[in-house]
Amino acid sequence: MNNNEQEKASLQNILNKLTFFFPNSPDYTLQSVEEGLEGGEILIQDKEILPYLQTAFFDDKIVEVELNGIPRVYFSRIHDHPPELEEVEEDGEIVLKEPDYKSGDYLQEMTRLISLPLEPGMGNIYIRNSQKVVLRLFTNKYALELGTFCEEMILVRELPVLRLSFPTICRMVPEMRAFRAKVPTTLNLLVIVPETTTMLDMYCKAVEISAAGMSFLIQKNEQQHFRIGESRSLQLVLDDLLHARVNGIVRHVSKIRGKNGTEFRCGIQFELTTRALVASIESLVATIQRSHLQELTLKSEEIGINLIR
Repeated sequence: MNNNEQEKASLQNILNKLTFFFPNSPDYTLQSVEEGLEGGEILIQDKEILPYLQTAFFDDKIVEVELNGIPRVYFSRIHDHPPELEEVEEDGEIVLKEPDYKSGDYLQEMTRLISLPLEPGMGNIYIRNSQKVVLRLFTNKYALELGTFCEEMILVRELPVLRLSFPTICRMVPEMRAFRAKVPTTLNLLVIVPETTTMLDMYCKAVEISAAGMSFLIQKNEQQHFRIGESRSLQLVLDDLLHARVNGIVRHVSKIRGKNGTEFRCGIQFELTTRALVASIESLVATIQRSHLQELTLKSEEIGINLIR
């Protein structure tokens, strides 16, 4: 087989993977695959995919999970895979100690991917029999879709998690959704939901915000106050100062597993009625994004890994 035939066979292999994991996308051709590889829109090398997974892990990003191409979306997070505690003898006694391991190191082996169980929980039954799994991450410019397979459910330090194969292919999808700025831990953005006839004022922690809407955390027993399709009034308070009052439509109430337990999120689509309100929201999104980028920069310097901004 000459070089041209080898190159064509390689492109055909990549094309087969794309059509397998993303069958509902515009038709790929050998030429478009070649152009996608050259432009960095299609990634097949483990070392190219690794920084995005490291960013999702260290930035604690929500990952969308699609099973067998079915539109129903599940949610998860990338989790760590530290070795078991080591038994060490000290003063005649056997004690358990942490091995020499840094958080997230297993990702650098590029052999597997560990995720928390899916939410809603029914997804954990479906994923075991799924022929393919697509993970979807979001950056400030595009969505990143990764093709992988579920290998098994395992225990990591007595926590049930999903072991996936290291993604075999990845593609960039621009403008899949409105850009969402993650609210960093250093920024105090509070969402106040004013009292109604059925509830008192509710104080919620903001999670993400875009020019079109936002999500915030609520308590389990507060879910009843947010019905999909209803309009709610919000007050956005940044550093103890009222930044904006805005109405919005409830689009989802989601249960999502986090590293510190289960959390409940409410997603709101803004009803932007004036140019002044649009400008106010856009200004807030820009402020939050700058803070988030600064936080990522500091985290990159701290762990010595170039996280994707």
